[in-house]
Amino acid sequence: MIDLHAHILHDLDDGARSLKDALAMARAAVADGVTLMAATPHGRSVANAGFSRYSVALLRERLAELRAALVEAAIPLELVPGTEIYGEPGVVERLRAGDLLPYADTRAVLVEFPLAVTRAAAEQIVFALQLAGYRVVVAHPERYAFVQDDPNALIALAERGALAQLTASALIKGRPNGLAETLLCHRLVQLIASDAHGPHFGRLPNLGAARARAAELLGPALADAFTRDVPAAILSGAPAPIPPPEPVRRWRP
Repeated sequence: MIDLHAHILHDLDDGARSLKDALAMARAAVADGVTLMAATPHGRSVANAGFSRYSVALLRERLAELRAALVEAAIPLELVPGTEIYGEPGVVERLRAGDLLPYADTRAVLVEFPLAVTRAAAEQIVFALQLAGYRVVVAHPERYAFVQDDPNALIALAERGALAQLTASALIKGRPNGLAETLLCHRLVQLIASDAHGPHFGRLPNLGAARARAAELLGPALADAFTRDVPAAILSGAPAPIPPPEPVRRWRP
């Protein structure tokens, strides 16, 4: 499996606090069936200035340290760089200036929003990024109020080519037929990732359990698409191999 959202880099944001914690996360990911993980610390923004030490230079330094430690510890986890970018005015300019890092060597970006963001505001940021030539992956849409009010709000984004990443724990711990399952079963999301933060958060990599639940709901082929094929397509620049979204006919938040 491929996990495209994890805060595994140590002493950088609210993720792994130490190299030891980062290695514990890596061991948990490998035991869970993950072979490749994107290290996606929070990019500095007005929302996280109090806890993020992010810079592209520091990200690369921490990534090199962790890669070396993985080799020394014989942990077979491949890491690629990325950033959980805060969707706010000026984000396109910061990407162009090199102050924020897309996934690996791609034009794909992981973008999060304030939980109370309006649909119009989120769409405006996503479309601005797309016009600038970036492929957008919307982080944890199940947390946003406008999606909780109307899951079909994600259809417009999907039709424009944006992808949405469901958090593994939302699928594992969510109530049956709740929002996470609704988003998954209607293909309103296109991939699953752990958003792991580390032992101190009680959020270790858990993509395997989410894949198992997706397989129960949709079968193994689509479960593999959400946890392997679509993430691989994002990293290679290929089209996402997932059926188009299906509108939710009845929804009560």
